[in-house]
Amino acid sequence: MFITPTQFCNYVTLIDENLLKPVRGMKDYLPDEYYPLLTICEKFAKVAESYGYLRVETPALEHFEILKLKAGDEIINEIYYFKDKAGREVGLRFDMTVPIARIVAYRQDIPKPIRWYYISKVWRYDEPQHGRFREFHQFGVEHIGSSNVKADVEVINLAIDSLKEIELENFKVYINDREIVDYLLNKLNISKNIRIQVLRVLDKRDKVNEEELKKMLLNLGLESKICDELITIAKTKIEFEKIPEILYEFKIPENLIEKFKIMIDEFKIINPDLCNYLNYDFGIVRGLDYYTGIVFEIYVHDYKLAIGGGGRYDDLIQLYRGIKIPALGFAFGLERILEILQLQGKLNKSSPRINYYIYVIGNDLKLRKTAYELAKILRIKGFKVIVDLGEKSLRSALDYASRIKVEKFIIIGPKEFSEGKIKIRDLDKWIEETIDLRNILKAEHI
Repeated sequence: MFITPTQFCNYVTLIDENLLKPVRGMKDYLPDEYYPLLTICEKFAKVAESYGYLRVETPALEHFEILKLKAGDEIINEIYYFKDKAGREVGLRFDMTVPIARIVAYRQDIPKPIRWYYISKVWRYDEPQHGRFREFHQFGVEHIGSSNVKADVEVINLAIDSLKEIELENFKVYINDREIVDYLLNKLNISKNIRIQVLRVLDKRDKVNEEELKKMLLNLGLESKICDELITIAKTKIEFEKIPEILYEFKIPENLIEKFKIMIDEFKIINPDLCNYLNYDFGIVRGLDYYTGIVFEIYVHDYKLAIGGGGRYDDLIQLYRGIKIPALGFAFGLERILEILQLQGKLNKSSPRINYYIYVIGNDLKLRKTAYELAKILRIKGFKVIVDLGEKSLRSALDYASRIKVEKFIIIGPKEFSEGKIKIRDLDKWIEETIDLRNILKAEHI
């Protein structure tokens, strides 16, 4: 029995309109948003490769056991976890450091130090809010196999150069050291059983007021005086070049102070201006449990969320294979950077223009063959070219080409073709000229 389209619609229940939207916490990227993202990715890649870092990619799915091993309870709760059809426990990667650490753990033949970078999607089942998505893009680097302080300087310098490359303004790198944090926690007799919880509370120092911060610390069983000291330490920020004198005041061990003396000297050797981008911040501890040494976060003035961060994770790879391999890295959240660039008036939200739209009048196969040959020549030269499918009238094709912002509209008609000519209309200036088909290769016509 034949069913008309109208009858068919009566049988079909249309899908809920809400299901046509992206899953909560995720977004679609149309051309005018995706190309700005690609542009900053290309610039970041250029800087990373100029430092000798090479690009890698890993599977979106990892064994859940790998992801949870050193992530910490807070991140474990954010992992997109499920069982596959074979019953294996898997999860979507929440960052790229863990997958890369896994690779290095089983590929011990790779020469070290390893310098890798990535531009990839990651997933966290977090509460969606401003600047925070469940699916987002990261650019980052990993430097694996060196415990030298100069490696820390290289990675931080690369991060600064990357942000300068995209002309981001008013950013600062706030640095701390988890070894110094542990030393201060020891001095305050903070039990190792609650240190991770204490660090997570201190990590919220700029997100909640001091009263709320102290309440959270008291709930961990700490004395009021200890809570006050922790909050004072966590809110201490100093100029980078003054680090040694402040660390002496805190009676920090000489070997940890010497690390920062080397860093300061190294940054000055590279470029004295680099220290202007740096601050020491005792409150920077990072949320992930795998950090062991230098940690840092990057903020832009008047933007409350960190746009990136990283640090040293010398013990992570050892968890997977029992072999200690020092490592460090950083990652940027690209969605946040795009937002800031837009706020700073430096984001061009547009997509590349189509250079040529070729329209054939009539159904003559010779004319259509010419259209395809012409398109091939233009594409070889690097132009973006659309060949009309023959479904539109000339007027509607011109309207369509104008709406999608094509630069030039080529008309191949029987009369002009019989004379070896074609028409080219500039859709910006709305000027049309008739030219010899053979001259299409000349510079003035392409």
